[in-house]
Amino acid sequence: MQHDGQIEAAHNKAFGGGYEYDDGFKFIKPIINEYDFKIANLEVTLAGKPFKGYPQFSAPDDLAITLKNAGFNVILTANNHSCDRGSKGVIRTLDKLDELELVHTGTFRNKEERDKNYPLILEENGMKIAILNYTYGTNGLSVEKPLIINYIDSSVVRKDVERAVALKADYIICNLHWGKEYRSLPDGYQKKWEAYCYKVGIDMVIGGHPHTVQPIQKKMNANNEEQLTVWSLGNFVSNMQTRPTRGGVMVGVELEKKNEKVELGDVGYNLIYVLKKKEGAITQYYILPDFDYNKFRPGFIDAENRQRKNYFFGDSRKLYKEHNIGAVESIVDENSALGKLYQKYLTSYYSIELKETDPSLLSNQYMKNSLFKTVDYRGQQHILYGVYDSKIEAEMNVRFLTDCHISSEQNIVIVTNGHVTSVK
Repeated sequence: MQHDGQIEAAHNKAFGGGYEYDDGFKFIKPIINEYDFKIANLEVTLAGKPFKGYPQFSAPDDLAITLKNAGFNVILTANNHSCDRGSKGVIRTLDKLDELELVHTGTFRNKEERDKNYPLILEENGMKIAILNYTYGTNGLSVEKPLIINYIDSSVVRKDVERAVALKADYIICNLHWGKEYRSLPDGYQKKWEAYCYKVGIDMVIGGHPHTVQPIQKKMNANNEEQLTVWSLGNFVSNMQTRPTRGGVMVGVELEKKNEKVELGDVGYNLIYVLKKKEGAITQYYILPDFDYNKFRPGFIDAENRQRKNYFFGDSRKLYKEHNIGAVESIVDENSALGKLYQKYLTSYYSIELKETDPSLLSNQYMKNSLFKTVDYRGQQHILYGVYDSKIEAEMNVRFLTDCHISSEQNIVIVTNGHVTSVK
Protein backbone atom coordinates (compact mmCIF):
# COMPACT_ATOMS: atom_id res chain seq x y z
CA MET A 1 0.00 0.00 0.00
CA GLN A 2 1.01 3.64 -0.33
CA HIS A 3 -0.45 6.01 2.23
CA ASP A 4 0.23 9.75 2.14
CA GLY A 5 3.11 9.38 4.61
CA GLN A 6 4.86 6.84 2.40
CA ILE A 7 4.47 8.94 -0.74
CA GLU A 8 5.85 12.03 0.97
CA ALA A 9 8.70 10.05 2.54
CA ALA A 10 9.80 8.59 -0.81
CA HIS A 11 9.74 11.92 -2.66
CA ASN A 12 13.29 12.77 -3.75
CA LYS A 13 13.19 16.55 -3.68
CA ALA A 14 16.99 16.78 -3.93
CA PHE A 15 17.35 15.03 -7.30
CA GLY A 16 14.68 15.25 -9.97
CA GLY A 17 11.58 14.87 -7.83
CA GLY A 18 11.21 11.10 -8.34
CA TYR A 19 10.27 8.58 -5.66
CA GLU A 20 12.77 6.25 -3.98
CA TYR A 21 11.62 2.82 -2.80
CA ASP A 22 14.39 0.34 -3.66
CA ASP A 23 16.37 0.54 -0.43
CA GLY A 24 13.26 -0.24 1.59
CA PHE A 25 13.04 -3.62 -0.19
CA LYS A 26 16.71 -4.62 -0.01
CA PHE A 27 16.41 -6.90 3.02
CA ILE A 28 13.62 -8.97 1.51
CA LYS A 29 14.81 -9.00 -2.11
CA PRO A 30 17.11 -12.05 -1.60
CA ILE A 31 14.23 -13.99 -0.04
CA ILE A 32 11.84 -13.09 -2.85
CA ASN A 33 14.31 -14.24 -5.47
CA GLU A 34 14.64 -17.72 -4.00
CA TYR A 35 11.33 -18.52 -5.73
CA ASP A 36 10.17 -18.92 -9.34
CA PHE A 37 6.88 -17.06 -8.98
CA LYS A 38 6.80 -14.00 -6.75
CA ILE A 39 3.25 -12.73 -6.31
CA ALA A 40 2.08 -9.47 -4.72
CA ASN A 41 -1.27 -7.75 -4.21
CA LEU A 42 -1.07 -4.18 -5.54
CA GLU A 43 -3.55 -2.39 -3.29
CA VAL A 44 -3.23 0.95 -5.04
CA THR A 45 -3.84 2.26 -8.52
CA LEU A 46 -1.12 3.65 -10.77
CA ALA A 47 -3.45 6.40 -11.92
CA GLY A 48 -0.89 9.19 -12.18
CA LYS A 49 -0.85 12.56 -10.42
CA PRO A 50 -2.05 13.81 -8.04
CA PHE A 51 -0.56 10.99 -5.95
CA LYS A 52 -2.71 10.22 -2.94
CA GLY A 53 -3.09 7.67 -0.18
CA TYR A 54 -6.22 6.76 1.73
CA PRO A 55 -9.07 6.65 0.92
CA GLN A 56 -8.62 6.65 -2.88
CA PHE A 57 -5.09 5.58 -3.71
CA SER A 58 -2.86 6.58 -6.61
CA ALA A 59 0.81 5.67 -6.17
CA PRO A 60 3.86 6.81 -8.16
CA ASP A 61 4.91 4.52 -11.01
CA ASP A 62 8.27 4.21 -9.19
CA LEU A 63 6.58 1.83 -6.75
CA ALA A 64 5.76 -0.65 -9.53
CA ILE A 65 9.29 -0.27 -10.92
CA THR A 66 10.68 -1.15 -7.49
CA LEU A 67 8.40 -4.18 -7.22
CA LYS A 68 9.93 -5.47 -10.43
CA ASN A 69 13.46 -4.57 -9.32
CA ALA A 70 12.83 -6.47 -6.08
CA GLY A 71 11.90 -9.59 -8.06
CA PHE A 72 8.11 -9.68 -8.12
CA ASN A 73 6.83 -11.08 -11.41
CA VAL A 74 3.07 -11.53 -10.84
CA ILE A 75 0.84 -8.66 -9.69
CA LEU A 76 -2.73 -9.05 -8.41
CA THR A 77 -5.04 -6.09 -9.08
CA ALA A 78 -8.47 -7.16 -7.77
CA ASN A 79 -9.02 -5.61 -4.34
CA ASN A 80 -11.25 -3.04 -2.68
CA HIS A 81 -9.14 -0.16 -4.06
CA SER A 82 -9.20 -1.26 -7.72
CA CYS A 83 -11.70 1.45 -8.68
CA ASP A 84 -10.28 4.28 -6.54
CA ARG A 85 -9.56 6.50 -9.56
CA GLY A 86 -12.36 5.33 -11.83
CA SER A 87 -12.03 3.82 -15.28
CA LYS A 88 -8.95 5.86 -16.16
CA GLY A 89 -7.22 4.58 -13.03
CA VAL A 90 -7.98 0.94 -13.85
CA ILE A 91 -6.72 1.32 -17.42
CA ARG A 92 -3.58 3.29 -16.56
CA THR A 93 -2.65 0.74 -13.90
CA LEU A 94 -2.86 -2.07 -16.46
CA ASP A 95 -0.99 0.02 -19.02
CA LYS A 96 1.91 0.68 -16.63
CA LEU A 97 2.18 -2.95 -15.58
CA ASP A 98 2.24 -3.94 -19.26
CA GLU A 99 4.96 -1.36 -19.98
CA LEU A 100 7.04 -2.93 -17.20
CA GLU A 101 6.29 -6.42 -18.55
CA LEU A 102 4.84 -7.36 -15.17
CA VAL A 103 2.32 -10.17 -15.51
CA HIS A 104 -0.96 -9.26 -13.82
CA THR A 105 -4.48 -10.52 -13.24
CA GLY A 106 -7.71 -9.55 -11.48
CA THR A 107 -8.89 -6.56 -13.54
CA PHE A 108 -9.33 -6.30 -17.30
CA ARG A 109 -9.95 -3.73 -20.02
CA ASN A 110 -12.74 -5.80 -21.57
CA LYS A 111 -14.28 -9.26 -21.87
CA GLU A 112 -12.03 -10.20 -24.80
CA GLU A 113 -8.93 -9.53 -22.71
CA ARG A 114 -10.29 -11.56 -19.79
CA ASP A 115 -11.28 -14.46 -22.05
CA LYS A 116 -7.80 -14.50 -23.54
CA ASN A 117 -5.76 -14.15 -20.34
CA TYR A 118 -7.85 -15.62 -17.52
CA PRO A 119 -7.22 -17.70 -15.58
CA LEU A 120 -3.60 -16.61 -15.59
CA ILE A 121 -1.47 -19.67 -16.39
CA LEU A 122 2.11 -19.78 -15.09
CA GLU A 123 4.43 -22.48 -16.39
CA GLU A 124 7.63 -23.75 -14.76
CA ASN A 125 9.41 -27.10 -14.50
CA GLY A 126 6.74 -28.93 -16.47
CA MET A 127 3.91 -27.53 -14.33
CA LYS A 128 0.98 -25.32 -15.31
CA ILE A 129 -0.26 -23.26 -12.37
CA ALA A 130 -3.55 -21.34 -12.66
CA ILE A 131 -3.84 -18.07 -10.72
CA LEU A 132 -7.29 -16.70 -9.83
CA ASN A 133 -7.94 -13.31 -8.15
CA TYR A 134 -11.19 -11.84 -6.79
CA THR A 135 -12.36 -9.15 -4.37
CA TYR A 136 -15.42 -8.92 -2.10
CA GLY A 137 -16.08 -5.36 -3.37
CA THR A 138 -14.59 -1.99 -4.27
CA ASN A 139 -15.75 0.33 -1.46
CA GLY A 140 -18.98 1.17 -3.27
CA LEU A 141 -17.14 2.45 -6.34
CA SER A 142 -17.64 0.96 -9.79
CA VAL A 143 -16.39 1.36 -13.33
CA GLU A 144 -18.35 1.24 -16.54
CA LYS A 145 -18.22 -1.52 -19.12
CA PRO A 146 -16.30 -2.83 -20.93
CA LEU A 147 -13.93 -2.79 -17.89
CA ILE A 148 -14.12 -5.88 -15.66
CA ILE A 149 -13.26 -6.16 -11.97
CA ASN A 150 -13.23 -9.72 -10.65
CA TYR A 151 -15.75 -9.86 -7.80
CA ILE A 152 -16.26 -12.92 -5.62
CA ASP A 153 -19.23 -14.73 -7.21
CA SER A 154 -19.92 -18.44 -6.96
CA SER A 155 -20.94 -18.98 -10.57
CA VAL A 156 -18.01 -16.94 -11.89
CA VAL A 157 -15.49 -18.78 -9.69
CA ARG A 158 -16.87 -22.16 -10.72
CA LYS A 159 -16.70 -21.32 -14.41
CA ASP A 160 -13.17 -19.99 -14.04
CA VAL A 161 -12.09 -23.23 -12.35
CA GLU A 162 -13.66 -25.20 -15.20
CA ARG A 163 -11.74 -23.02 -17.65
CA ALA A 164 -8.48 -23.68 -15.74
CA VAL A 165 -9.11 -27.41 -15.97
CA ALA A 166 -9.84 -27.09 -19.70
CA LEU A 167 -6.50 -25.30 -20.09
CA LYS A 168 -4.91 -28.36 -18.44
CA ALA A 169 -3.77 -26.53 -15.31
CA ASP A 170 -2.02 -28.90 -12.92
CA TYR A 171 -2.73 -26.76 -9.86
CA ILE A 172 -5.11 -23.88 -9.05
CA ILE A 173 -4.35 -21.05 -6.62
CA CYS A 174 -7.11 -18.60 -5.69
CA ASN A 175 -6.25 -15.19 -4.21
CA LEU A 176 -9.20 -13.64 -2.38
CA HIS A 177 -9.60 -10.14 -1.00
CA TRP A 178 -12.01 -10.86 1.84
CA GLY A 179 -12.90 -10.74 5.54
CA LYS A 180 -13.27 -8.13 8.25
CA GLU A 181 -10.45 -5.68 8.82
CA TYR A 182 -8.22 -5.88 11.91
CA ARG A 183 -9.30 -9.40 12.95
CA SER A 184 -6.74 -12.07 13.82
CA LEU A 185 -8.97 -15.02 12.93
CA PRO A 186 -11.12 -15.70 9.83
CA ASP A 187 -14.80 -14.82 9.96
CA GLY A 188 -17.78 -16.76 8.66
CA TYR A 189 -17.61 -15.10 5.24
CA GLN A 190 -14.02 -16.28 4.75
CA LYS A 191 -14.82 -19.80 5.94
CA LYS A 192 -17.80 -20.03 3.59
CA TRP A 193 -15.76 -19.03 0.54
CA GLU A 194 -12.78 -21.17 1.49
CA ALA A 195 -15.08 -24.21 1.63
CA TYR A 196 -16.61 -23.27 -1.72
CA CYS A 197 -13.20 -22.86 -3.35
CA TYR A 198 -12.13 -26.33 -2.30
CA LYS A 199 -15.51 -27.78 -3.30
CA VAL A 200 -15.12 -26.60 -6.91
CA GLY A 201 -11.54 -27.87 -7.24
CA ILE A 202 -9.19 -25.10 -6.12
CA ASP A 203 -5.99 -26.36 -4.47
CA MET A 204 -4.74 -23.34 -2.52
CA VAL A 205 -6.45 -20.24 -1.08
CA ILE A 206 -4.48 -17.08 -0.22
CA GLY A 207 -6.24 -14.19 1.49
CA GLY A 208 -5.74 -10.50 2.08
CA HIS A 209 -7.65 -7.38 3.24
CA PRO A 210 -7.84 -7.66 7.06
CA HIS A 211 -4.45 -5.82 7.36
CA THR A 212 -3.48 -8.29 10.08
CA VAL A 213 -1.85 -11.68 9.83
CA GLN A 214 -4.20 -14.62 10.16
CA PRO A 215 -3.31 -18.34 10.40
CA ILE A 216 -1.59 -20.48 7.77
CA GLN A 217 -3.11 -23.96 7.60
CA LYS A 218 -2.29 -27.12 5.66
CA LYS A 219 -5.34 -29.34 5.32
CA MET A 220 -6.17 -32.77 3.98
CA ASN A 221 -9.22 -33.23 1.75
CA ALA A 222 -11.40 -36.31 1.29
CA ASN A 223 -9.09 -37.58 -1.47
CA ASN A 224 -6.10 -37.50 0.89
CA GLU A 225 -4.65 -34.48 -0.94
CA GLU A 226 -3.06 -31.58 0.89
CA GLN A 227 -4.52 -28.10 0.53
CA LEU A 228 -3.24 -24.79 1.88
CA THR A 229 -5.12 -21.79 3.23
CA VAL A 230 -3.40 -18.54 4.18
CA TRP A 231 -6.28 -16.61 5.71
CA SER A 232 -4.58 -13.20 5.60
CA LEU A 233 -1.05 -12.00 4.81
CA GLY A 234 -1.33 -8.75 6.78
CA ASN A 235 0.52 -5.63 5.59
CA PHE A 236 3.61 -6.17 3.45
CA VAL A 237 4.28 -2.44 3.51
CA SER A 238 1.97 0.36 4.64
CA ASN A 239 1.80 3.34 6.99
CA MET A 240 -0.67 1.72 9.38
CA GLN A 241 0.43 2.21 12.98
CA THR A 242 -1.81 0.15 15.26
CA ARG A 243 -0.18 -2.78 17.05
CA PRO A 244 -1.39 -5.62 14.77
CA THR A 245 -1.01 -3.72 11.46
CA ARG A 246 2.70 -2.84 11.58
CA GLY A 247 3.78 -5.81 9.49
CA GLY A 248 2.77 -8.98 7.73
CA VAL A 249 3.98 -12.34 6.52
CA MET A 250 5.71 -13.58 3.37
CA VAL A 251 4.69 -17.16 2.58
CA GLY A 252 6.83 -19.42 0.40
CA VAL A 253 5.47 -22.67 -1.02
CA GLU A 254 7.14 -25.53 -2.87
CA LEU A 255 5.17 -27.42 -5.51
CA GLU A 256 6.45 -30.58 -7.16
CA LYS A 257 5.07 -32.71 -9.96
CA LYS A 258 5.01 -36.42 -9.17
CA ASN A 259 3.39 -39.06 -11.36
CA GLU A 260 1.73 -36.36 -13.50
CA LYS A 261 0.21 -34.69 -10.43
CA VAL A 262 1.38 -31.53 -8.64
CA GLU A 263 1.76 -31.97 -4.90
CA LEU A 264 2.14 -29.43 -2.11
CA GLY A 265 5.56 -29.58 -0.47
CA ASP A 266 7.17 -27.45 2.22
CA VAL A 267 5.40 -24.29 3.38
CA GLY A 268 7.62 -21.66 4.99
CA TYR A 269 7.08 -18.09 6.09
CA ASN A 270 8.93 -14.98 7.21
CA LEU A 271 7.23 -12.50 9.50
CA ILE A 272 8.15 -8.96 8.50
CA TYR A 273 8.01 -5.61 10.32
CA VAL A 274 7.76 -2.22 8.60
CA LEU A 275 10.28 0.33 9.92
CA LYS A 276 9.90 3.99 9.01
CA LYS A 277 13.39 5.52 9.19
CA LYS A 278 14.84 8.77 7.92
CA GLU A 279 18.10 8.16 6.03
CA GLY A 280 19.45 11.51 4.89
CA ALA A 281 17.37 13.04 2.10
CA ILE A 282 14.88 10.14 2.06
CA THR A 283 12.73 8.47 4.68
CA GLN A 284 12.65 4.75 3.95
CA TYR A 285 9.98 2.24 4.85
CA TYR A 286 12.20 -0.79 5.45
CA ILE A 287 10.55 -4.21 5.17
CA LEU A 288 12.40 -6.22 7.81
CA PRO A 289 12.43 -9.97 8.49
CA ASP A 290 13.37 -10.97 12.03
CA PHE A 291 17.09 -10.28 12.61
CA ASP A 292 19.24 -8.52 15.22
CA TYR A 293 19.90 -5.41 13.12
CA ASN A 294 21.17 -3.31 16.03
CA LYS A 295 23.92 -5.81 16.82
CA PHE A 296 25.66 -4.72 13.62
CA ARG A 297 24.42 -1.15 13.34
CA PRO A 298 23.60 0.24 16.79
CA GLY A 299 20.53 2.43 16.70
CA PHE A 300 19.32 1.23 13.31
CA ILE A 301 16.01 0.45 15.02
CA ASP A 302 15.19 3.00 17.72
CA ALA A 303 13.85 1.94 21.12
CA GLU A 304 10.19 2.64 20.30
CA ASN A 305 10.28 0.63 17.08
CA ARG A 306 12.24 -2.15 18.78
CA GLN A 307 9.39 -2.53 21.24
CA ARG A 308 6.78 -2.34 18.48
CA LYS A 309 8.67 -4.94 16.43
CA ASN A 310 8.86 -7.28 19.43
CA TYR A 311 5.14 -6.85 20.07
CA PHE A 312 4.26 -7.58 16.44
CA PHE A 313 6.45 -10.68 16.19
CA GLY A 314 5.39 -11.89 19.65
CA ASP A 315 1.66 -11.46 18.97
CA SER A 316 1.97 -13.14 15.56
CA ARG A 317 3.90 -16.10 16.95
CA LYS A 318 1.38 -16.59 19.75
CA LEU A 319 -1.44 -16.61 17.18
CA TYR A 320 0.44 -19.00 14.93
CA LYS A 321 1.35 -21.34 17.77
CA GLU A 322 -2.34 -21.75 18.54
CA HIS A 323 -3.75 -21.90 15.02
CA ASN A 324 -1.09 -22.67 12.38
CA ILE A 325 -0.94 -26.12 10.83
CA GLY A 326 2.04 -27.38 8.84
CA ALA A 327 3.90 -24.12 8.15
CA VAL A 328 7.45 -23.48 9.38
CA GLU A 329 8.88 -20.07 10.26
CA SER A 330 12.17 -18.94 8.75
CA ILE A 331 14.37 -16.61 10.81
CA VAL A 332 17.50 -15.07 9.31
CA ASP A 333 20.59 -16.62 10.96
CA GLU A 334 23.47 -14.17 11.26
CA ASN A 335 25.87 -16.92 10.14
CA SER A 336 23.92 -17.75 6.98
CA ALA A 337 24.73 -16.24 3.60
CA LEU A 338 21.68 -14.00 3.97
CA GLY A 339 22.68 -12.99 7.48
CA LYS A 340 26.17 -12.05 6.31
CA LEU A 341 24.68 -9.98 3.50
CA TYR A 342 22.55 -8.15 6.08
CA GLN A 343 25.68 -7.43 8.09
CA LYS A 344 27.29 -5.78 5.07
CA TYR A 345 24.19 -3.68 4.43
CA LEU A 346 24.25 -2.56 8.06
CA THR A 347 27.99 -1.76 8.19
CA SER A 348 29.83 -1.30 4.88
CA TYR A 349 30.65 -3.10 1.68
CA TYR A 350 32.46 -2.64 -1.62
CA SER A 351 30.49 -2.48 -4.83
CA ILE A 352 30.80 -1.44 -8.48
CA GLU A 353 28.94 1.63 -9.61
CA LEU A 354 27.80 1.54 -13.22
CA LYS A 355 27.83 5.02 -14.73
CA GLU A 356 26.03 4.27 -17.99
CA THR A 357 23.48 1.52 -17.54
CA ASP A 358 20.22 0.48 -19.17
CA PRO A 359 17.71 0.57 -16.26
CA SER A 360 16.08 -2.58 -17.60
CA LEU A 361 19.16 -4.52 -16.45
CA LEU A 362 17.90 -4.13 -12.88
CA SER A 363 15.32 -6.84 -13.57
CA ASN A 364 17.41 -8.95 -15.98
CA GLN A 365 17.05 -12.56 -14.84
CA TYR A 366 20.81 -13.14 -15.01
CA MET A 367 21.69 -9.90 -13.21
CA LYS A 368 18.82 -9.37 -10.79
CA ASN A 369 20.48 -10.81 -7.68
CA SER A 370 23.63 -8.70 -8.08
CA LEU A 371 22.41 -5.46 -9.68
CA PHE A 372 20.49 -2.99 -7.54
CA LYS A 373 19.67 0.66 -7.03
CA THR A 374 20.45 2.64 -3.89
CA VAL A 375 20.10 6.28 -2.91
CA ASP A 376 22.75 8.02 -0.80
CA TYR A 377 22.25 10.49 2.04
CA ARG A 378 22.11 13.40 -0.40
CA GLY A 379 19.38 11.75 -2.47
CA GLN A 380 21.66 10.80 -5.38
CA GLN A 381 20.80 7.52 -7.10
CA HIS A 382 23.47 4.89 -7.72
CA ILE A 383 23.23 1.71 -9.80
CA LEU A 384 25.47 -0.84 -8.12
CA TYR A 385 26.64 -4.32 -9.02
CA GLY A 386 27.52 -6.76 -6.27
CA VAL A 387 28.24 -6.65 -2.55
CA TYR A 388 31.88 -7.47 -1.86
CA ASP A 389 34.19 -7.86 1.12
CA SER A 390 37.21 -6.25 -0.49
CA LYS A 391 38.43 -3.97 -3.24
CA ILE A 392 40.26 -6.89 -4.87
CA GLU A 393 37.02 -8.90 -5.12
CA ALA A 394 35.29 -5.89 -6.70
CA GLU A 395 38.13 -5.42 -9.20
CA MET A 396 37.75 -9.02 -10.37
CA ASN A 397 34.10 -8.37 -11.16
CA VAL A 398 34.89 -5.13 -13.00
CA ARG A 399 36.69 -7.26 -15.56
CA PHE A 400 33.63 -9.51 -15.84
CA LEU A 401 31.34 -6.52 -16.49
CA THR A 402 33.73 -5.14 -19.10
CA ASP A 403 33.98 -8.48 -20.89
CA CYS A 404 30.17 -8.75 -20.95
CA HIS A 405 29.79 -5.19 -22.31
CA ILE A 406 27.31 -4.39 -19.53
CA SER A 407 28.62 -0.91 -18.86
CA SER A 408 31.18 1.30 -20.57
CA GLU A 409 32.27 2.89 -17.30
CA GLN A 410 32.60 1.41 -13.83
CA ASN A 411 33.73 2.85 -10.54
CA ILE A 412 34.57 0.87 -7.38
CA VAL A 413 32.86 2.37 -4.35
CA ILE A 414 32.49 1.65 -0.67
CA VAL A 415 28.99 2.01 0.78
CA THR A 416 28.73 2.83 4.48
CA ASN A 417 25.33 3.47 6.04
CA GLY A 418 24.02 5.37 3.04
CA HIS A 419 27.25 7.12 2.12
CA VAL A 420 28.69 6.08 -1.28
CA THR A 421 32.39 6.92 -1.67
CA SER A 422 34.68 6.28 -4.64
CA VAL A 423 37.70 4.05 -3.95
CA LYS A 424 40.97 5.01 -5.64
